[in-house]
Amino acid sequence: MNILLNLLFTRKYAAKLLTLLIIGIGAWTAYHLPLAEKPRFDMREGNIVTQYPGATALDVESNVTSKLEKELLSISGIKQFTSTSENGRSDIAFELDSQVSDPNAVYQDVRDAITRVSDLPSGVTDAPTLSIKKSYSLDFMVVGIAGDVPYATLRDKAKNLELALRRVPGIGEVHPIDLRDPEFLIQLEPISLKRYGFTLDEVANIIAERNALISGGRLEALKDNPELITAAELNSLQALREMFIAFSPNLQLQDVAGEITAGFEKGASYGSINGKQSILFDLRTNESADVIATSKAVKALLAQQEALLGDTYTLAIGSDLSADIQEKANIVQSNGLMGLALVLATLALFLNKRIAFWVAISIPVCIFGTLAVLPHFGQILDVFTLSALILIIGIIVDDAVVVSDKIVSLVEEGYELDRAVIDGVKSVFPAVVASIVSTMVAFIPLLFFPGNSGKMMYVIPLTVIIALCFSFIDALIFIPAHLKGVLKKGHSLKAKPDSKSDSKSGQGGQFTLINRGIAAAIGQYKWVLPGAIMAVVVMGAVSLKNISYLFYPTDGAYLIEVSAEANPELALDDVWQQTQALETLFAQTPEVAYWFGEVGSPNSTWVLSLTPANDRTRSAEAIVADWEARMAGMAGLSQVEFDIDGGGPPVGRPIDLRIVGGTDAGREQLADDVAATLRTLPGTTRVKRDVNEPAPQIEVALQHRWLTYYGISATQVGDIIQYAIEGQRVTRIFNGKEEVHFRVTLEENDKSLAELDQIRVRAKDGQLIPLNKLVRWTWRDTVAQVDHFNGERVIRVSAGLDASVTDPLTVFEHVQTAFARDNLAEGKDYAGARIVPMGQILETQEAQSGFTVAIAVALIGIALILLLLFDNVLESLIVLAVIPFGIGGALFILFLHNQVLSFFSIIGMIALIGIMVNNSLVLIWHLKDTAHERAALGWGAFVIKGTQSRVRAISLTTITTVAGLIPLAYGLGGYDNYMSPMALVVGWGCVISWVVTLTVIPSLYLWVMKGRTGEQ
Repeated sequence: MNILLNLLFTRKYAAKLLTLLIIGIGAWTAYHLPLAEKPRFDMREGNIVTQYPGATALDVESNVTSKLEKELLSISGIKQFTSTSENGRSDIAFELDSQVSDPNAVYQDVRDAITRVSDLPSGVTDAPTLSIKKSYSLDFMVVGIAGDVPYATLRDKAKNLELALRRVPGIGEVHPIDLRDPEFLIQLEPISLKRYGFTLDEVANIIAERNALISGGRLEALKDNPELITAAELNSLQALREMFIAFSPNLQLQDVAGEITAGFEKGASYGSINGKQSILFDLRTNESADVIATSKAVKALLAQQEALLGDTYTLAIGSDLSADIQEKANIVQSNGLMGLALVLATLALFLNKRIAFWVAISIPVCIFGTLAVLPHFGQILDVFTLSALILIIGIIVDDAVVVSDKIVSLVEEGYELDRAVIDGVKSVFPAVVASIVSTMVAFIPLLFFPGNSGKMMYVIPLTVIIALCFSFIDALIFIPAHLKGVLKKGHSLKAKPDSKSDSKSGQGGQFTLINRGIAAAIGQYKWVLPGAIMAVVVMGAVSLKNISYLFYPTDGAYLIEVSAEANPELALDDVWQQTQALETLFAQTPEVAYWFGEVGSPNSTWVLSLTPANDRTRSAEAIVADWEARMAGMAGLSQVEFDIDGGGPPVGRPIDLRIVGGTDAGREQLADDVAATLRTLPGTTRVKRDVNEPAPQIEVALQHRWLTYYGISATQVGDIIQYAIEGQRVTRIFNGKEEVHFRVTLEENDKSLAELDQIRVRAKDGQLIPLNKLVRWTWRDTVAQVDHFNGERVIRVSAGLDASVTDPLTVFEHVQTAFARDNLAEGKDYAGARIVPMGQILETQEAQSGFTVAIAVALIGIALILLLLFDNVLESLIVLAVIPFGIGGALFILFLHNQVLSFFSIIGMIALIGIMVNNSLVLIWHLKDTAHERAALGWGAFVIKGTQSRVRAISLTTITTVAGLIPLAYGLGGYDNYMSPMALVVGWGCVISWVVTLTVIPSLYLWVMKGRTGEQ
């Protein structure tokens, strides 16, 4: 082994070249890596959207949604699905089970299931569309065009803008909002139809059959092999008007039509950007896109287009995720650079400047080495990766410090340089390997964390593990080679009579007071141990009693999602007028940077982007509370709901419950009671219970006796009514740019019950029967929207919460207890309706179980490594004893800083486990390695001397780790509500573990060893 080590360490130029190569490749890779907000991962979620123009919510539920849901229920691998059926639209959202190994196979099963539904209504002219959610394909930017011009003119400019946007590098998808399809609108006259003996559906069929463009193949027998084509397209309004529909008498389409015009389909919603009615474009990146670069390209395009269009048109941005990504990246980079500067200053302060330089080089080696490898794991440069790199800035130099400190100490003792290098590495090799592996083991379980939370933070343990691999190579191969070259050039580190007072030696100067404290603490170990145990118990108890659990805090939130419901009786233009008061409220809020919305009847939604959290004094919660207070006197809108998006995987409100199944009455009663219960619980805010406002409806009561008599089907009557009111698309052409559909309907002034009564239907024997002989009109109220959960009807009850008072799981436990069957009044069973948790409650439950498993696996794994290293159970347990002290202290730090126990603070604690064990391991291994000195010194003096000899290494590793994390923990370069608590936990946890490692752990070791040998 000595020969191998000597061969490695004598190749100083090889070490330098490899160091430069790793840094160079990593820097080149980092320069070309795209920057995004989140890592790349398949969210295992999808949406099935079906358009059914003119259909009521109940019609959509019965004839579209339920048929698709029936097929989804037969697919293995779908965890759950929800659906919304509303006027003209069905939207089904599904989520895959986390245990599914091949999500693409399940997605294909979903596509096959959609294809199997072959009996959708004729009004569904386009097949249901399936979209799969991936972290990189979510909307990153919404832009729009507005102008005080007719819609046709605005749409023409918008269409050109759409084509230009699709050509921007990095854009993967462009989803228009309120970009209506062009149509030829054929409005028939009931009087003319009656005069000439036609029905609505007959004219529609004639148009569909007349419009044709069919290739007949090539005539090979003729010269030049010409192609034969049947060209009978109705490609102009004139051709459409003059189309013959009967021979005797000669009738053209214009003879039975009031107006035949070129227009656009009826809008289902209006787009809004910053309060202006606009045509919107929801932009999504492709897999390889850099969000910031793509956003800059889009902005440049908008500026260019605006200059060409002039002042008549306004091109605006309603959402820009790149701004938040850049803000987060700046925060991480600023804090990272500050942390790096502090680490370098620390190394320069406590180490010889030449040694400090090579130890500091460990940082770029590990960071750029990690960045060079990450793309091979399918990852990019995102905010979580950058934060993980900050987390390890101080950690990755720990092993280099331990190795260099040991080599330098042997040189100071007078060892020959070659022997000092080889013996130093051999001495610490087992401890360094064990410390690196134990830290890896602490992070490895996080690679398999369940849910979207696990997918999102997967890159954190991956980054740390890769960095630790480079740290291993650097500490045990590069550092010894570098130091051998440094120490050959000078002998200032060689032992001198007064070397113990040399500030660089580690045993005097800066560490004199620490050494005295160590001697005093270990000397009083019988008091130190119970005092430390009592302190950690008190800190843990106080913290657990007062700290709140909120895995996904919103204190740094930058997005607010708003939904509102208007009176279903209102037309779209009237709803737009009512929503202007709400949009004025947005415009008057200085913290709102921009927003976009989709205004529909009755449901409307908006997404608002706030200014960066570090640039405003009010949190998103405070802004929402102010809005709710100011909306008290705002008339017209109901069910206005504000959801704060904190940036984590579970979007929506902290308390999100679904009342599922049972009867309509039972569901309504349970929803009312759950909402009432939530209002009584401390800490719950803004309790909302979905209320579907009744929408007026005229039910067509078919007279089946007469239908049978005349041989007319119910479908035939339904089609006639749909033609009359909403109209139906009957055929299409391609005008060289896009599709133009033909819609057949009645003139607007003929769309009344009196006129409908006189509409004719063709009987089986050819008679024309007026509609009033076949139907009766019945007025009633219905719902404008129907929601499902796994195929059953559902009502949503939701609430916000005050994180300083309660947490989602505590609230849900109260609700579960209140509505447990044993606690219900006699005879009150809600007819089978039940409560199902969603959103943050479900994600928090999943995260808690995942953390429990991760911590258990980490502890067991570390214990096994220690057992293999020490081959002694007691020594392994002594090393592990640092963990409860560090965790208890970390909880107390969160309590003192008024922080909640969040998802990322728990990740910090898991990271802390691996870090704490390292210092404790190095100390106990040193005591084990120098056990031969114990007989001459006695247990007390031996433990004190051994601990003091490791003060420099343990202190330096702690100080570098803390220095690297202080800026992020306190937001010196900008505060991040997720990463800062993690840094706070790790940083202060290291400080506490440093104290424990140098006092409590050696005291425990002394007490145990004295007990084993029987010494007093």
